[in-house]
Amino acid sequence: MSLEMSNGATVYREAYFRGQRPEPDVWIDQWADEYMRIPRDTGAAEPGQYHTSRTPYAREPMRCLSPAHPCKRVVTMVASQLMKTQIALNWIGGLIHMAPSNILTLLPSLGLAKRVSSRIGKTIKATPVLRERVASNRSRDARNTMDTKEFEGGSLYITTAGSAANLAELSARYIYGDEVDRWSVDVGEEGDPVELAETRGSTFGRNAKFYFSSSPTVRGASRIADLFEVSDQRYYYVPCPTCDHMQVLEWERLHYSADFQVVHYQCAGPDCDVLIEERYKGEMLAKGEWRAHTQGDGETIGFNLNALYSPPGWTGWASLAKQFEKAKKAQAKGDLEPMQVFYNTRLAKVWDSAQEQTSAGVLMDRARLESYGLGSMPDGVLMLTASVDTQANRLELMVMGWGAGMERWVVDFQVISGDPADERTWVALDELLKARYRHPCGAELMIMATAVDSGGNHTDEVYQFCRMRRWRSVFAIKGASKRGRPVIAQRPSMVDVTWKGLTERHGAELWIVGTDTAKDWIYNRYAFDTGPGALHFANDLPDDFFAQCVAERKVTRYVRGHKRIEWTKGKSERNEALDLLVYNLAMAHYLGINRYQDHDWARIRQAIIHSASGDSGQPVQSERLSRPVETPAAPQAPQPAVKSRPTTAPPQRRSSTSGYLKRR
Repeated sequence: MSLEMSNGATVYREAYFRGQRPEPDVWIDQWADEYMRIPRDTGAAEPGQYHTSRTPYAREPMRCLSPAHPCKRVVTMVASQLMKTQIALNWIGGLIHMAPSNILTLLPSLGLAKRVSSRIGKTIKATPVLRERVASNRSRDARNTMDTKEFEGGSLYITTAGSAANLAELSARYIYGDEVDRWSVDVGEEGDPVELAETRGSTFGRNAKFYFSSSPTVRGASRIADLFEVSDQRYYYVPCPTCDHMQVLEWERLHYSADFQVVHYQCAGPDCDVLIEERYKGEMLAKGEWRAHTQGDGETIGFNLNALYSPPGWTGWASLAKQFEKAKKAQAKGDLEPMQVFYNTRLAKVWDSAQEQTSAGVLMDRARLESYGLGSMPDGVLMLTASVDTQANRLELMVMGWGAGMERWVVDFQVISGDPADERTWVALDELLKARYRHPCGAELMIMATAVDSGGNHTDEVYQFCRMRRWRSVFAIKGASKRGRPVIAQRPSMVDVTWKGLTERHGAELWIVGTDTAKDWIYNRYAFDTGPGALHFANDLPDDFFAQCVAERKVTRYVRGHKRIEWTKGKSERNEALDLLVYNLAMAHYLGINRYQDHDWARIRQAIIHSASGDSGQPVQSERLSRPVETPAAPQAPQPAVKSRPTTAPPQRRSSTSGYLKRR
């Protein structure tokens, strides 16, 4: 019995010449209509032969992803369950079949990577031309696994974008990034993962192709929105069935009855105000076209599409209206999460919670009407706290005045330029913290508690500064972004140890600040212009100060399937002023100001007036200063009456003695 053996030279020669043949002029939309099959076991609503005509708006993105198209990057910022993943599957399938090379697919989490890998595997199994080219998952050499699928001419790698190693260990001509807004902001402190991903295709030059898709998240922190911003920004225009006016479907033009039985879209035509019924949507989609709104960077094509374009039989207009009204009711109760979800996943728009909060412009306009400037204070100020934010090349100081009902005034704001590693920078800060501020009645108020941010790269310097000044209530603090934490911890953590490795009882203290709780309290009171909880600004604060006060927004994220509500800011926005407000609130809670009653504030006011009268033997006239009055050098200088606040005496841990300092 003779066995037919393959001729190695023949096999090699045939493979060599196949590799030398130029790539066919493949267009992904045509390939998908001819070859793609949607498997039944994925739970798809419409399994079987794929038809681009079902979602006409998907044709142009697929043509742009085709190897023959000159663009380098395709971005789809679209609503959920419209076209993102299916376009990627069609693209991957067409590449494996007609233009094979290494393909890298990146997902935000391992769980999602496994689900997408499973869907790709089922699609390959259901599509004959792909099944012939991809190694079987039962192969003994394990060429088809959960994260790798080999085929002639290349391999498909499916992994997460959360590891720098995943983005650096291989080279790929085609790169697909899904849900990029859920990716880590900085992968292993090596930079933006989108840029890291694109470097994997740098060796392919102009032949490389990148596809990034996601629903957007929050303004200033949405990566897909940034990518769309540099693209040519294409929107899908559809004609009115009555006047043929081409228009983009916008949520604001959708009208519906209270019971959602009647839902119409109002035509945007200048001479047509007809109300379009949803039954015309299929016809409108078929006649639609993508139009660019700008030129962009010349190499990125971007597509934006909201859920109003969902094909007939999918998400209807009435369903969207119900979801929107439900979100509005939650929003009226103070719960912004449903509205954020609606904006992100249905309207494909970035969410800006600043829409629902006081703007920087409102705060600045209010400040310009105030009657006091930096270094002075109104009559309502009765106690002072301070906070210090540590930056790489400066320290920023804010002095906050407190009055009845926790009404607040920004009394002073100064920037101390200098490297925090330089002792002279801290000497300058110390002099400012010793300063006293003249009250309109004539009394001099001193800062009663100071919080110094220990985050960043100068923790040791902060500890040293605060260790030597515990007796003046100068404390190192650290923010903890976790829901439910108190504004300031019940007790501090001791961060100094003895030579025996034991905690130094009288060493430096670190106070943990619940930043989320503090920001909730602050933002909820920005709208108050007077009275308890109101915040007043000196009229000569710089303009950018107010933008920093509202730089962060509350957003909802899902981490491993669990909802997480957190504060976030844009990548280029500064938030030092907000941090200083948070730290001052922490010091107010440390002093117990948040528990003061009206009679406590009245007692403090009388003590201040008495102190002012006692200093000179007669009442002192109101005086405004441009900068604080320096502390007299003599240790016998009279202390302000505020020192005798109506709370209980400080506990023993406020003692100025320090075994740590004695040991030194």
